[in-house]
Amino acid sequence: MSVQGACAMRPGATIRAGKSSGSTAASRRDLTPRRSALFAPLARAGAGGSNRCDDKKTSFSSSASRKVVARFGGDSRSRASRLVVRADGGDDTNPAVEEADPVAERAGIESGGLTDLMAQLSALQNENSKLQEDIETTKSIIASVKPPPEETAEEETDPAMAGIEAFFNQPQQKPREPIGAGELLSPPNEAAIKWPEPNENPPFWERPPIRMPENLDPKTCEITTKPLHVVHVTAEMAPVAKVGGLGDVVTGLARAHLCQGHNVEVCIPYYSSLEGKVEDVKHVMDFDVPKGEQWEWDGEKEIRMSDFQWSMYSGKIGGCPIIALRPAFREGSNLFVGQRIYGGSYNETEAYLSFCRASLECLRVTGRDPNVLHVHEWQCSAVAMLYWDVYHAQGLLNNAKVMLTIHNMDNTGECREEEFMATGVPGSEFNTLEKAMDERTIGHNPERLCLMKGAIVYSNYVTTVSPTYAREALNGSAGFLGKTLTKERTKFSGVINGVDTEIWDARLDNFLPANFKPGTMEGKALCKKYLQMGLGMNVDPHKPLVVCVSRLVPQKGINLIEHAIPRTKEKGGQFVLLGSGHSDPPFQRLAESVYKNDKDVKLLIFYSDALSHLLYAAADCVLVPSMFEPCGLTQMIAMCYGALPIVRKTGGLADTVHDVDDPSMSDSKKNGFVFEGADNNSLEGALDRAIRYYHERKPWWKGMQEQVMDIDNSWERAGEEYVQLYRMVTGIREDNDHY
Repeated sequence: MSVQGACAMRPGATIRAGKSSGSTAASRRDLTPRRSALFAPLARAGAGGSNRCDDKKTSFSSSASRKVVARFGGDSRSRASRLVVRADGGDDTNPAVEEADPVAERAGIESGGLTDLMAQLSALQNENSKLQEDIETTKSIIASVKPPPEETAEEETDPAMAGIEAFFNQPQQKPREPIGAGELLSPPNEAAIKWPEPNENPPFWERPPIRMPENLDPKTCEITTKPLHVVHVTAEMAPVAKVGGLGDVVTGLARAHLCQGHNVEVCIPYYSSLEGKVEDVKHVMDFDVPKGEQWEWDGEKEIRMSDFQWSMYSGKIGGCPIIALRPAFREGSNLFVGQRIYGGSYNETEAYLSFCRASLECLRVTGRDPNVLHVHEWQCSAVAMLYWDVYHAQGLLNNAKVMLTIHNMDNTGECREEEFMATGVPGSEFNTLEKAMDERTIGHNPERLCLMKGAIVYSNYVTTVSPTYAREALNGSAGFLGKTLTKERTKFSGVINGVDTEIWDARLDNFLPANFKPGTMEGKALCKKYLQMGLGMNVDPHKPLVVCVSRLVPQKGINLIEHAIPRTKEKGGQFVLLGSGHSDPPFQRLAESVYKNDKDVKLLIFYSDALSHLLYAAADCVLVPSMFEPCGLTQMIAMCYGALPIVRKTGGLADTVHDVDDPSMSDSKKNGFVFEGADNNSLEGALDRAIRYYHERKPWWKGMQEQVMDIDNSWERAGEEYVQLYRMVTGIREDNDHY
């Protein structure tokens, strides 16, 4: 059966426009009479006590399940039907009927409602008067039994309550005065800093951040003359739908392109864990999406097609417009329901395949036809396949070119044929060697699909997150996908990720006690002293501080991290580790034994975003000894704060850090210490050099700190590279382009 034939098996998609609401049940509620705002106060009053009104058919009780009566318009015989609305929001399916009130009808009030309203109002006024009398009586009783002040026992003050009271009783702060372009948020002033104590509770890094000024110097971007419409389709988006670097890339890239004047939208699943975290969320519509199931009986395959309803929401995450999709309320589905991203009990393959089809159907029913569909990772790879063989082939979407970005080739999206039916298209249509068949399963029963391979084949262009990682993939590190990438190498390249400079900026970072920038570096020394005091370390500006902020997993080179700790101390330095992960037990044991009271080593086996800012600002060196690293952000963040990175030469680390002693590099590109091996001796070669240069070449070191801070690792730089690729595949060029 052909792909087009499969799509023709379903009824036409229908659109159910809903109210602007944050609830998935909005469209269903439109069919249900809602409690009038006029009667809401009465319902609340009824829940609080007993009060019988003159109308014997209307009563209020302390039980929340008692009925509250509201009246609506009558029938053709001028008799009004009464809809019974419960205090819990339910409806009575057998409404009572009573005579219409002609006076009320002439007054524009629901039939029969005037008498009831007057009676209820009178009853409530009487009850209110009684309550006021009771309150005054209670006050007098309390005053009569209260002991005199001298006889009152002194109560023990609860520190937690005292802190809460102090917070709410503090005088209102005036807005900060704006700072000028290039000025520091907190200029270095040692006397003005509230220096931390080692045993503060809560710890010093949980102090409230510095109040930001009302107006910062605005970021300026060169506005494009030919804006592109780009829709990202992704499973993650920072900061609220983030697990790893994927979310950072999507948000950073979207912000950079929005600043340049492009029309950018991000389509993500509306995970239940995002409730309350999306700005300006509105329910836009419900729409039907084809979905299929494949059954097999006695060797015969049967395909059952149906329409599955999805809900579309609009809103913003991190200032970027989003399209959030999840199954409509009526479906009773558990897809994307869980306490965290990737944290539900649903089948992830089915969930993301359905989401891919819903994303394309959403574009169709809303009339969107973007210039670029930018899909990310295996979760959204089916978009590329379905776009060309279904939507473009049938003329449903005509404009877009498709770009795939591979963030990590460890996860490729293996999929059975019957699972692919979640898209409404048989998996057999793509399960060939030329399309999406996973070569590792040839000869198996059944043979399976690889979603990432399918996206590589179908996309107009494929990127990964660094040039070296792209070369490593072509040279064998991508496993079986290397053959497909080699075949498609003319449309494959690496683009270095960027750093979000709105978050990581030593000049404006409000987690720091003092800010700094090239030319005004005094604040960095104060940050180092602040951290040393807060962690109970030796306060010594002459000791080089080596910092490691990392997930503690094998990929990050945990054996090398463990070796670097005593080596740094042996060479006269200090070491601070911040991180956690499934490989952290050995570090936890070291923290609780060998280094428990050490004044030069602190192992912090957890993660704190605020503390990470302080560590980067205080660090002289940042260690990143990864076994493999598609791109890496740690080394680039370190440079934003004037810390020299010590890295293993792999992936994006090799592209962004160039050894200070490399004769093949110009002095302007040298920015750190690099080693190639995966053994302790290789690590020591780079680590020892860094510590020695810190001790012996002070003026040179200070110059290097300022030099690395001037390197452009921003998303504006990375975003421009992506725009050039977008324009290449779409043919839409700027007015001044001549390539």
